Amino acid sequence: MSIQQAESEVEDEAPVPSARAAELARLSPSRAVLELAWPGIIEQSLSALGTAAVFAFVGQLGATATAGVGAAGNFLFLMFPVWRSLAIGTVAVVSRRMGEGRPADAADATRQSLLLGAIASAVFGAFFVLFSAPLLRLLGADEEIVAIGAPFLAVVGAANGAATLWLIGTAAMRAAGDTRTPMFLSVAAIGLSVTLAYLFINVLRIGPMGSAYASSITWILGMSAMFALLSRGVAGLSIARGPWHLTRSTIRTLFGISLPSAAESATFSFGILALSGLVFRLSTEDVAAHQIIGQIETFSFFPCIGFSMAASALVGQSLGMRDPTRARGAGWAAAQMALAWGSAAGIAFIVVPGLLLGLFTNSGAVVMAGIGALAVVGLGQPAQAVIFALSGALRGAGDTRYPLVVTLVNWFLIRLPLAYVLAFPVGLGLMGIWLGVTADYFLRAALFALRFRSGAWARVKV
Repeated sequence: MSIQQAESEVEDEAPVPSARAAELARLSPSRAVLELAWPGIIEQSLSALGTAAVFAFVGQLGATATAGVGAAGNFLFLMFPVWRSLAIGTVAVVSRRMGEGRPADAADATRQSLLLGAIASAVFGAFFVLFSAPLLRLLGADEEIVAIGAPFLAVVGAANGAATLWLIGTAAMRAAGDTRTPMFLSVAAIGLSVTLAYLFINVLRIGPMGSAYASSITWILGMSAMFALLSRGVAGLSIARGPWHLTRSTIRTLFGISLPSAAESATFSFGILALSGLVFRLSTEDVAAHQIIGQIETFSFFPCIGFSMAASALVGQSLGMRDPTRARGAGWAAAQMALAWGSAAGIAFIVVPGLLLGLFTNSGAVVMAGIGALAVVGLGQPAQAVIFALSGALRGAGDTRYPLVVTLVNWFLIRLPLAYVLAFPVGLGLMGIWLGVTADYFLRAALFALRFRSGAWARVKV
């Protein structure tokens, strides 16, 4: 046998995956999705409950407080491109390397993602501290809302770097195949956040800022716990040994996946702000109702994040093991399960919108402003569930350019123009804005399904 033939045979040998990736590979795609998704579903569902509880504490302070905190929260979406893109790049690289049986390379990618997240967070944190009030005025908020929202944004903006690093680190854990540890971390954080928010807002009477202090303390402690756990090792992934510096090759790989995702997330973030700008042209009650609807919708899409994360990890690991057929099965299985959940949540939004809105406010005017819009949101939940699952599958394969194109086209050619036309020229107000959003959900779901069916994502190099 020639040397060339021997080398060729070695290259053609199937990789030896990590123990956890191999364990998941022995399960059927549906069973593997459930194995990874259920901790994420519990985590995200409890997170939605915790976020809703804190928002309800603020909501009892009145419509202005609700609008101020909600408006400030919209600007945190500017951090969304940072942590989300780096988390997506981390998941794609770490899951692929663990599937290939290269945990040291997976750990190196994790360390470098955390370093990049720390640098970006420092820049954004300073920006939020310096420009919180002008940002809110730029959005169209009046001075009453600015007075509440500006200090809130300065505090949570400065502390959001801790949340960014926490999310990147837990994304690496999930990519390695451990979704339970992030769940336990999140459950502890939710309990702490709700307790602190209740203490600061309802007992110490600090007002809306109590929510900011509660979130900041929770993020910092969560980040610390994440570093401790990843240093000890999770599912064969440990960041304890190895250099903490950036290298061109790893950055090039991460950025090849993350930059399109960052551009997509930035489009989403600025789109959210533009949509909020449309809402601020309506009444204060409409603004408050819009913020509450966003909170209620999390009960639908937060659990779908669990299916998305499971699809990302399994698709990446399967491609690392050179098994695109299994990757395809995992993606479709995640989409079917997410669709069932989104449909059930959507029915609840349609049937009892007034009851759900009333849980977050004692203002009858705010409830009336949001009833029609929340029913419309319910119609779009099955489509949104499919978006979460299949976009997660695509990103787990490293296919981030297609979602970018879809997001750019849909936000600026479909969602925003349609929301404006339906809200103002047609005169549907807040319900018109959410009709535009719902139309976008269905179109994006169809486009992601077509892409995943094509199989082009399996040829992306990571």
